[in-house]
Amino acid sequence: MEPAAPLSYVFFIFTVGFAIVAIYELRRKRLFLAHVPGPRSGHFLLGNLPLLSRSPATEVRQLLRPSFAFSEFYLKVDFNWYRKYGGTAKFTGAFGEQHLMISDPKAVQYIMQTAGYGFVRPSDRKEASRLLLGQGVLTVEGDDHKRQRRMLLPSFGSLEANTFVPSFASKAAQMADEWAEMIHDGNSAVDVPSWVARATLDAIGEAAFDIQFNALTDSSNELVKVYSNLFTKTRRSPSNLEIFMAESLGLVPTPLMRWWNDTVPNRKRAFVKRCRLVAEGVAKDLVQEKRSAEKNGQDEKGTLSRGKCANDVLSRLVHANGTADAKVRLGEDELLAQLLTILLAGHETTANSLSWALLELSQQPHVQARLRAEIRAVRLERKEPELTATAIHSMPYLSAVVKEVLRFHAPVYNTSRTAMRDDVIPLSRPLYDTQGRPVHEVMVPKGQKVLISIAAFNRDKDIFGADADRFDPERWLKEGYVSKRAGVGPYSSLLTFGGGHRACLGWRFAVLELSAFLVELVDRFEFSVNPAMKVHRGAASIMIPMIEGELDKGCSYRCM
Repeated sequence: MEPAAPLSYVFFIFTVGFAIVAIYELRRKRLFLAHVPGPRSGHFLLGNLPLLSRSPATEVRQLLRPSFAFSEFYLKVDFNWYRKYGGTAKFTGAFGEQHLMISDPKAVQYIMQTAGYGFVRPSDRKEASRLLLGQGVLTVEGDDHKRQRRMLLPSFGSLEANTFVPSFASKAAQMADEWAEMIHDGNSAVDVPSWVARATLDAIGEAAFDIQFNALTDSSNELVKVYSNLFTKTRRSPSNLEIFMAESLGLVPTPLMRWWNDTVPNRKRAFVKRCRLVAEGVAKDLVQEKRSAEKNGQDEKGTLSRGKCANDVLSRLVHANGTADAKVRLGEDELLAQLLTILLAGHETTANSLSWALLELSQQPHVQARLRAEIRAVRLERKEPELTATAIHSMPYLSAVVKEVLRFHAPVYNTSRTAMRDDVIPLSRPLYDTQGRPVHEVMVPKGQKVLISIAAFNRDKDIFGADADRFDPERWLKEGYVSKRAGVGPYSSLLTFGGGHRACLGWRFAVLELSAFLVELVDRFEFSVNPAMKVHRGAASIMIPMIEGELDKGCSYRCM
């Protein structure tokens, strides 16, 4: 009998076999995308990923100019590639793998809507969400995603969203009072992102959970501390080593990826885990209070609840979950994950959008003046003691400004998908093969990674007009100027809130919250900025405003 092969020999054979299979798969996938244009690979090992990961999310802008031609921008990679290659391009990822970048309207609609669960979020992206938010609606797929979404949906309708407008307005007014006091004391410059992040946290606390976080008055609040500049601290400007480790982990089975992230020390992951720990502590207390109130038929203030359920999102969710069939009911970890998702997404993205909105209004005084005139005219006409959804809906220019902010400054600038089967993606604009023949679809193999550029889609000239590269609310007031053919997102042809079965459930809340804050703030203040200040758009999963030369301070800029 021959002796067993040494372990090193077995490992060598396994490694060679794995390499052969990997090389074969890479070559096979390259054949599918042979006719798709794209840039040359950058880094020998990481391809174009360092450029994508560390580029500005759009431009560095000098605020002195009232308007900007697209050619004057320091362009983000998405826009460079969109201009050069159109809405469909390929680029090189780690280890030579070919990725697709898509902003073509028909292709986006197919991936996010028509194909359904045929394109899912990549495992490494879902793992990043799991670390921060748990196994919630942003993380799970298939039947679990359908079940969780079905449970959440009734709490996010238009009637529910309209109910919370006075609450949103009251938090905006409270912040305005704080600003007025600062100005009275001689502090004329306000760090807008810092303040609006705390105000929107208070707003989502009251509307979604019926709790007062008091973030505006208590900056030592633990939740405020862990959420402050969270994405800047954990996702901005990753090093080549961090990109390499993340891409390597994306190749291993999910259980091994989770074991690594849960056990191997890492400074950024430690911060994420601390954030989740603090938020989960708050969420657990809230759930316990709501369950006690549900059991007693009262809300926490001692009054009888409407149908055994208060008006806030959490009360509705706890009630619906408690009365649901056992097969669809959310488990304890799932319920907490939904709360963490609502808590973070519900204030972070709105704060981001409001920050960019006030910056745009500061840059364009004529837009700010017209908006203020409309707000005051409607308020004078209606003479209501508090702001209502009906009043907001009667302000067409406000609606136009909100839509333009969400189009031009989408907080989340791209999203990733992986093909679950060999598929064919249709295109609205053809590619051309090496012989100049038009190609109206792209064949993709199972496992193909696709990066959908939300930022580039939102500036598609076929949808939003020839001047889509310019911030101009007027486009929304011109009949037929913005095409409705795209039909992907839930709000005004925009991809800002995603689309299809993964469209943002809270989009109505976000739109009304942003609108309410703008009404209160623009009515009370006139905004301007130092014309010498430059604002850098930092890419950190969301687009964050950062002052050029002060990038280490994270999300920041000052209005006067």
